[in-house]
Amino acid sequence: MSSDLKLTIELPTGILVEKQVPAVLLPAVRAPIEILPNRAPSVFVLDYGAVEVTGKNNGVADKFYIYSGAAQVANNHCKIMTQGVISACDINVNKAKELMDKAKNENERLFYEMIVDHIRGVRRRYLRTLQFMRKKQGRWAFRKRKEKGNLV
Repeated sequence: MSSDLKLTIELPTGILVEKQVPAVLLPAVRAPIEILPNRAPSVFVLDYGAVEVTGKNNGVADKFYIYSGAAQVANNHCKIMTQGVISACDINVNKAKELMDKAKNENERLFYEMIVDHIRGVRRRYLRTLQFMRKKQGRWAFRKRKEKGNLV
């Protein structure tokens, strides 16, 4: 049995990170989840947040801020697919605020707002993926199911 797992972070343009790590914490939509070696195969939908790589001494060795995406775990390999990622060592609060002001759309602005919040120690769930799905169904469909008692 292996004591490490392979972490891969992929963008649409190619692989950004590929390394062996003891564990990784993912910003899954429902709740953060720690991926350890020998985990059962799984797929997770990811929200805006920080991917924290655990070091040998169980501290955070590396951190990446990602746009929402998906993660696939199988055979001691955690593969994260996202449309944007920034290493925590490449950004600070002032730079994130500057980029937030220059953002071209709401998703970009929210991404940099999440980084500012995370650096300041504010933890909240953004749930962009669930909000998008709910808008697709329509707010009225969600309310009608709730009123009828059919909400799961």
